[in-house]
Amino acid sequence: MKDSKPIDQFVISVVVPLYNEEKNVPVFIERLARVFKRLGCLWEVVFALDPSPDLTRETILKLIEAGYPIRLLTFSRRIGKPLSLLAGLDHCRGDACVVIDADLQDPPELIEQMIEKWREGFKVVIAQRVSRKGENFFYLKATEVFYWLLERFSEVKVPRNTGDFRLLDARVVREICRFRERHVFLRGLTSAAGFPSAVIPFDRDPRFRGRAQISFIGAVNIALDGIIPFSRIPVRLIFILGLVLTVLGFGSGLVWLISCLFTGFSDRWPIVILCILNVGMTGMILTAMGTIGEYLVRTYEEARRRPLYIVDQMNESDTLPRRLSEPPDGQNQ
Repeated sequence: MKDSKPIDQFVISVVVPLYNEEKNVPVFIERLARVFKRLGCLWEVVFALDPSPDLTRETILKLIEAGYPIRLLTFSRRIGKPLSLLAGLDHCRGDACVVIDADLQDPPELIEQMIEKWREGFKVVIAQRVSRKGENFFYLKATEVFYWLLERFSEVKVPRNTGDFRLLDARVVREICRFRERHVFLRGLTSAAGFPSAVIPFDRDPRFRGRAQISFIGAVNIALDGIIPFSRIPVRLIFILGLVLTVLGFGSGLVWLISCLFTGFSDRWPIVILCILNVGMTGMILTAMGTIGEYLVRTYEEARRRPLYIVDQMNESDTLPRRLSEPPDGQNQ
């Protein structure tokens, strides 16, 4: 059901995790300002900044002085994009929140369509990539494999070709912030939280300036964060694989033994079979240990209950909007 409240009575938060985006931030904020000027609603930007070696922080401070409605969180150490994103959600105060990167691959202009869908009654509006210009061919193929695995293994449904670019109603933000997981995978947490959702297709642009900050290891970590916390299938596959290999091992050994009883034993057969079984069993054991180890390490990390992040400094603009329903401490609990 479409919301009948005028658009100027809403506050929209924009959460932006950042690292080394000095050259992109000014253009990003200008395009964002034009979007909200057309919409005519109040807005704020929550920049969640991993300590960067460039001048990203100084650039944002100048934008705060220029009067843009910005809340800047600077962390005590580098914590990575997933936890930066969660910190941004913790500190946003709008009636709805848009999560977007500052590299301008995700066009801020799409926010207008997202808000329209939100006002129609959808609590979650997800941007789905139809095309991805300027990205590495092998990275794109690896992404296809990731989503194929996610569709088959995950216990929650995550739409294909979607990133973190999405709009979340304030209620959804509050529920997601209750998932105090160290390995944050927003796409999975959004699906786990539930609520009516809509998908908007779009063509993804190349980065405006600079290069992608995510490394190969970082991409692998995100892939594991998308599968391990939301599926028990990898462990079950190991059990099934172990059972199948055990049956094959004993079965082939029995067949070999019966065959040798009739044809005679060869000096080479035991060595060949031993080598095959040794390699197969070693691979299976290492795979099993690695998979179970992922679950154990994550369980250990959660059990330590260390702070997910520490905000070293928070800078706020005097022009930040305020909601009547805003919590006393300014955070979504």
